[in-house]
Amino acid sequence: MIHEIAYRCKDAGIHRDIVIIGSGPTGLGAALRLHELRKGFGNTTITILEQEREPGGLATSERDERGFLWDMGGHVVFSHYDFYDTTIDRAVPEWNQRVRAAFAFMMGSDGTRRFIPYPVQNHIEVMDDVDRTKCLEGLETVAQQPRHDKPQNFDDWLLQNFGPGLCDVFMRKYNKKIWTVDTKEMNSVWVGEYVAVPDINRIKENIEKYRLDKKIQRSDWGLNSLFRYPKYNGTGGMWKGVAKLIPTQWFQFNSKVTGINIKLKEISYNNRKESCTQSMTYNTLISTIPLDVLVNLAFSDKVKQLDHMKKLVSQLQYSHTHVVGIGLVGQPPTFLKDKSWMYFPDSDSPFYRVTVFSNYSDDHVPKAGVFWSLLCESAEPKAKHNSSKWAKENIIKDTIEALVLYGFISANKVVSRYHRRLDHGYPIPSLTREKILDIVQPWLESNGIYSRGRFGGWKYEVSSQDHSFMQGVEVIDKVLRNEPEETYPRPNIVNSQRNIGRFIDPNPEYEFVISHYKEDLSWMKPLAHYSHVYHKANNSGPPFYINRWEKLPNVGREGHTYLHHIIQNYNNLANITVFLQGEGPNRPFCYKEAMTFVAKAKSNLFCVHFGIIEGWDKINHIGKWLQEYRTGAMRKATISLRDFYQTLFGCKPPSDIPRCLSGCFSATRENIRKHPKEFYLDAISYVNDHMNPEEGHYLERLWYAIINPEKFCR
Repeated sequence: MIHEIAYRCKDAGIHRDIVIIGSGPTGLGAALRLHELRKGFGNTTITILEQEREPGGLATSERDERGFLWDMGGHVVFSHYDFYDTTIDRAVPEWNQRVRAAFAFMMGSDGTRRFIPYPVQNHIEVMDDVDRTKCLEGLETVAQQPRHDKPQNFDDWLLQNFGPGLCDVFMRKYNKKIWTVDTKEMNSVWVGEYVAVPDINRIKENIEKYRLDKKIQRSDWGLNSLFRYPKYNGTGGMWKGVAKLIPTQWFQFNSKVTGINIKLKEISYNNRKESCTQSMTYNTLISTIPLDVLVNLAFSDKVKQLDHMKKLVSQLQYSHTHVVGIGLVGQPPTFLKDKSWMYFPDSDSPFYRVTVFSNYSDDHVPKAGVFWSLLCESAEPKAKHNSSKWAKENIIKDTIEALVLYGFISANKVVSRYHRRLDHGYPIPSLTREKILDIVQPWLESNGIYSRGRFGGWKYEVSSQDHSFMQGVEVIDKVLRNEPEETYPRPNIVNSQRNIGRFIDPNPEYEFVISHYKEDLSWMKPLAHYSHVYHKANNSGPPFYINRWEKLPNVGREGHTYLHHIIQNYNNLANITVFLQGEGPNRPFCYKEAMTFVAKAKSNLFCVHFGIIEGWDKINHIGKWLQEYRTGAMRKATISLRDFYQTLFGCKPPSDIPRCLSGCFSATRENIRKHPKEFYLDAISYVNDHMNPEEGHYLERLWYAIINPEKFCR
């Protein structure tokens, strides 16, 4: 059962409390949650086994030899979860926001192919007369004679909600295309929000309006009318960013699992880097690989049910996906410039979806304005009958020929041809799916194994990136905190609402807040687990693992950064916060060791006191600051330091105040909260409009007074 390669590694026999197989969205969600909970479960040992050389799973991105970037399918960023949004905002410094402009491109009864806004059922006014009449008659019957019996399968559900006309014209054709099986072979449990049920009155209004002015009445449907997408490096870059939030030593790449002894709780894998086999024991195994693959990797002479489980998972249905990227020179035709993606229901189209991928980001092409790209997806049945049809060269050839036929491209403009076959493309919600999952999943869990994710859980209705990520987060909460899962067991509920839970208030003992531009951060590696870096340049992400990495506009000097942190974290500040600039404590007038700030704060010695305010009516700038003041590189304040103090504190300034120079000091939570949040909101309003405002220099002189207000303003 275990296929060993050259020899066993010398360090075989490692034990881990938790082993995660796979570092796609689900595995990363689990690992990130483990890292967040490290305070309460600090001795837990963790390893993430990933067969590839980088994280991302089915959500990776790949740049071809011509410089075109490709996702493994038409991924976009929608979300049902605040926790997910917060995480990817930490991982991705810059986003593009795009209009959700989806269409179907299909042949009508009149023999003409046309674009129909998606969802098709809301836009039958664009169809030819024959198709429109068929669809409208069916919809009217559904509205007048609604059925309330439980549908027997997905085809029955389609008939109940759309009538025979729409089913014949679009629904059956497209669903057979994407799922590769007949709609009668699928259940209807999965549908939920994924199919929009039409409003017959609105459809009739649209038909009448279209008859009069031929203008399409767009009806945005779905999770959002807008979606966002990473500005750089595709969805794969997003997940690499999430991986950087997790300790690097947890990952073991190039490690393919070859066997799992479920009785002994021992996992074996090929360590491709060392060209040997390795094993480790575990207490809990979280698997994100396909469920059928997982069960077939399991072995034990003492587990009687194993053969039965393997038989059950062999009945799970899935399709293969072929991703074909076509890179082109020039610009897309006018009729494609306003489109995000298109569906193709007709059997003579080799693909079921085409994305105008260059519309998502300029980073997807070697040079924006010179090149553009289309990302095409084709579905191959699990049991194929025509092997030559699915050969790489034929898939690419058929794709290009169809795009030329539709007038989307010219063959002589093609400069790049990319192909990737995903063995597991779509988990099909077959009629027997629920019965199989209801037996196999509890059996796995009774053996300390949790199988989650797009194919680990095998529930298409919760297999988007946000769902998959949260399945990983929630399974860790279940294992470590005994909190019930939400996404995997209750798809319809999580898909019908905005999910705001799963946040924790760690209240760490101390945290380092770093205002960073382009400085070398290697000094803070020992502090990385306790650091929140606010980056004000244009780097894509942290240079190494850092607990929090957040992009901020480059305004207000370090004072803006510190105030932003206080405002955003006012209710969950660390016991002690250390505020430092990007160079770290290696600056004049700073404690030379970062941890000294923590120790000193416990004795109310928040900084190296240096001098007193040299003048309330005019600051005596020196050195480069004086030069910038004279040349106008520093925005001069319209208010004196004296008036700034009096406006901010509500009292007259004292004769002298110790200063915390160099923007390095610490503060306890209690001292920061001696002012209400509104105090800090007032302060930041002075420094949020310029890179170098003079009020930023005021703040440097006043931090000691700000964190010791009772000493200077009674």
